[in-house]
Amino acid sequence: MALKKLSTGWLLVLCCRVWADPSVNVPLEHWGYGFVERFEARGVLQGIGDGIKPLSRGEMARILDTITQRREQGLELSAAEKEELEQLRAEFAADMQPAGKGAANGGFYRYQCPQGAFAVDGLFRQQSDLFTGRSRAQAERVFRTRLGGEVRGDFMDRIGFRLSFAQSREQGSRNYVLRDDVYERRLELPQLKGGVADYHEGTAYLTFSWSLVEIEMGKDELSWGPGPGDNLGLSHNAPSFDLIRLRVRYGAFKLASVTGFLRPCPDRPDSPVCGGDGDLQASYIVNGTARTLEREKRLAAHRLEVAVAPWMDLGFEEMVVYGDRGLEPSYLNPLMFYWAAQSYLGDKDNVLMGVDADFHPGHGVRAYFAYVVDDLKKARIFSSDFANKFSFQTGALWVDPLGFSDTDLRAEYVRIEPWIYTHKFPIDTYRHFDAPLGHSLGPNSDRLQAEWTRRFAGGWGTRLVASRTRHGDNEVLPDGSIRNVGGDLNLGWRPGDERERKKFLDGQVSRRTLVGGRVWWRMRWPFSIDAGYSYEWGEGVPLPPRWGSGVALKSRTGYGKGGQGHFSFELRYGLL
Repeated sequence: MALKKLSTGWLLVLCCRVWADPSVNVPLEHWGYGFVERFEARGVLQGIGDGIKPLSRGEMARILDTITQRREQGLELSAAEKEELEQLRAEFAADMQPAGKGAANGGFYRYQCPQGAFAVDGLFRQQSDLFTGRSRAQAERVFRTRLGGEVRGDFMDRIGFRLSFAQSREQGSRNYVLRDDVYERRLELPQLKGGVADYHEGTAYLTFSWSLVEIEMGKDELSWGPGPGDNLGLSHNAPSFDLIRLRVRYGAFKLASVTGFLRPCPDRPDSPVCGGDGDLQASYIVNGTARTLEREKRLAAHRLEVAVAPWMDLGFEEMVVYGDRGLEPSYLNPLMFYWAAQSYLGDKDNVLMGVDADFHPGHGVRAYFAYVVDDLKKARIFSSDFANKFSFQTGALWVDPLGFSDTDLRAEYVRIEPWIYTHKFPIDTYRHFDAPLGHSLGPNSDRLQAEWTRRFAGGWGTRLVASRTRHGDNEVLPDGSIRNVGGDLNLGWRPGDERERKKFLDGQVSRRTLVGGRVWWRMRWPFSIDAGYSYEWGEGVPLPPRWGSGVALKSRTGYGKGGQGHFSFELRYGLL
C-alpha cells in the first residue's frame, strides 16, 4: 500500500510540471511504419530509435519533416513516394505544428477550443477468409466484422489522450464450442454462441510529455525489436493490456520502461489450453455458480537503444513475467538489471534478455540481427540441457534492388529453440490471456521467408511471399499422456519430463511450404481494401476442423499432409 501511494504521489507531482508537445501513439498496424523503414534503408533517417514501437504521432511528424527537408535539398523521390509522403503529411499535419495548435485532425467530427482539441472517428473492418483442400469435404468460411470508434486529442498543451473500442463478431462454417474454434487469435474473452463468437477490444490512455520525457498510463499495445512485424521479445500478437510506460530520449540514447498488468490464461471449461491458472483456494459459490478468482500477473520490461554510429543502432532489452503477488519494487526500477533482480527475489519468475543490432549504411540496404535468451544454466551453458533456451532472428531489406524503383526485397530467418517462453509455473508463461507476447512461431520452430513488394501511384501495392516453416509439437502417446518436448508455449516443464537433453524439432514435426500474394488499395487513408491468396503444402500438419494456431494438443483433430488454399479479403476504415 505504501508503495502504491508513493508511486501515485510521484506521478501526480510529475504531471503537474510544465509539459509540452502532447502526442498519442501511431497504431502498430499503420502503413507509415513501412514508409519509415524504407527511408531508413536509403540512409535518409538515422538514429530514430524505431525498434521501440509504437512511435508517437510527434515522432512520426518529425520523421516526415526530416524527409521533406531532405527532399527540398535534392533527395529524389518517385511518384509513389511523393504521393505517400503527402498522404502522411496530411494525416499528421496538426502534429507538425507547435503545441497548442491541436493534436487532432481528420475524423467525422473535430472540435477545437483554447484548451485543446479532439477528433471523433469511426472504426470498421470486414475480414473474409476461405480455406480449401487438406481433407476438407467443402470450403471452410470465416467472416469477422468489427465496428467501433475512437476519440483522440490533447488538453491544455500538456496531456494527450486516445480511446478506441471495437465490437467484433465471427461466424461462418464453424461451430463455436471451445475457444480453440475461434479463428481470431488476438482475443480477450470471447462469448461462444454455437454459430457465432462475439468478442471486443478497447484501448484508452493518457500521455504526459515534458521536454524529452514522456509518460503514458492506460491500456495500449507495444512491440520491441528490429523486425518490421514479429519480434522475439515483445510483438503485436497479444491483445492490448494496462500499462505505465516511460520513454526518455537523451541524445543518441532512447530508453523505454514498462510496467504491465497482464491477464492469466482464462481457466474455463471452454479453454482447455489454460489449465492451472485459477486460484482454487479463492473460489466460492454465487447463485449456484462456482466463481474462481484469477491470479495476479505482471509484466516488467525495459529497452535501451543507442545510435552508436549514423549507420548502426544497438538494442538491449529485458522482459520479466511474474505473478501471485503485487508490484515488485525491483522490477519497477527502469535501471535495474532484471536478471540480478530475479535472483534477489528467489529465482521464481520468467526473465528474458535480448540484444540486437540494426545496420542501415544507406544505398537502399538495411540488415538486422536479434538474439533473445530465456534462461541459461551457467554451469552447463554449452550442454543440451533444456534450461538453455534461446532464439535468434536475422533479416535484410533491399530497397529498389537493381534499379527497380518502388520495390522492396526482404529475406528473414527465425529460429526458436524448444521450451522458450514456457515456465514451470503456468502463471509465469510468456503470454497475455492465451496469446503469445513474443514471436508467433512459438518454441521449437524455425522459418525462412522471402518477400517482394511493389508500390504504385494511386495508393496501390502488391506483395509476393514464399516461406518454409518447421515446428516440433508435443506428442500424445497411446495412453493419452503427453510427451513434452518443449514445443508448446502453454506447457512448461513438469516432473518426469526430460531435463538433461533438448533436441530441436523433436516430437510431432510439421513442415509447411507457402507461396502467396496480396494486393491493396489505399484510395484515401484510413480507408483501404486488401485481397490475397496463398497456397500451402504441408506434411505432419494439424488437420481441420481444429487445426489453427493455439489449439490445445488434446483438442487437435489429427495430423496429416496435403495442400491448403487460403483466399482473404479485407475492407477497412481506421485502426484500433
